[in-house]
Amino acid sequence: MSLSPRQLRLLMISVGAGAAGYLVFALWSGWREVLAAMGHIGWQALGLALLLSLANYWLRAERWRLYIVSNGHAISHVDNLRIYIAGFALTTTPGKAGELIRGLFLKPYGVTFHHAAAMFFSERVADLIAVLIITAAGLSQLHQGEMYYAILVVALLVGLLVLRTTWPERLLRHVAGERKGVHWLANVAASSRALWRGRLLWQVQGLSVLAWLAEGVGAWLVLRTLMPDMPLEIGLFIYGFAMIVGALSFMPGGLGGTEATMTGLLVLQGLSLPEAVAATVIIRLATLWFAVLLGLFAVMRLPTMPARAESLDTQLATQAGDGQGLK
Repeated sequence: MSLSPRQLRLLMISVGAGAAGYLVFALWSGWREVLAAMGHIGWQALGLALLLSLANYWLRAERWRLYIVSNGHAISHVDNLRIYIAGFALTTTPGKAGELIRGLFLKPYGVTFHHAAAMFFSERVADLIAVLIITAAGLSQLHQGEMYYAILVVALLVGLLVLRTTWPERLLRHVAGERKGVHWLANVAASSRALWRGRLLWQVQGLSVLAWLAEGVGAWLVLRTLMPDMPLEIGLFIYGFAMIVGALSFMPGGLGGTEATMTGLLVLQGLSLPEAVAATVIIRLATLWFAVLLGLFAVMRLPTMPARAESLDTQLATQAGDGQGLK
């Protein structure tokens, strides 16, 4: 199955915007100094970061397989990994919504698109919680960090309790009115409740924390080449906080927000601007753009779907119009 023209256009726009943004970034901070800092970081640190990113992708794919199995479907580890990685081809869409394309690839396995949407929603929440947890490691280094840490723990616990209730669904239905798309989101929220209970909750969240911890350590290893005395918790805080800001910006792949935040935090830690830009670019290449590249390769390697198969955009419109629940 190939990406629709609209999906390809979004992908090309995001890739082009990212490349142009990094070029402007480097020119603005002094491209010679940035290149020199990249040379200082070296291939070894980049290679380790790439390996830890692969660990991140594998752990998240295993989490995705747990979701599929919990709904009574069978899929091999290899097929699941291939389909999950293929979703990264559209990870640079706003809110990573393009990753919903996995729902189409899962149709031959009996997984409804609605269940795939519920999995996607649950995955995004699990990612947010995991990144908040690894970010919290650096809060102890801040003024009144213990207080912020306690507030974060309480907020996470309250959030988990809310996800296990009908409140999100009821709130969406209350504001939906005649908007079928919001009713569809309410159905997705209702469907995802089962994914936040019992043993599955702890398995999923444990894999999520390990996955993002691996990628955070990869970022820290890159930063250590420029600042050898940087504590691990500070590296995790910088990486995690930048990821959260990028996610909240709802820009494709967090472009702009993540880079600006990470660069600013690194300058505050004592790096020169060119060094901070170089470290940021290397880290984003080893995480975001590495995932996109693997996703494009995986999409091309997936078996071709029938010509009559609907595109992701058509499927989304149909599901939103029908407002159908999880089968």
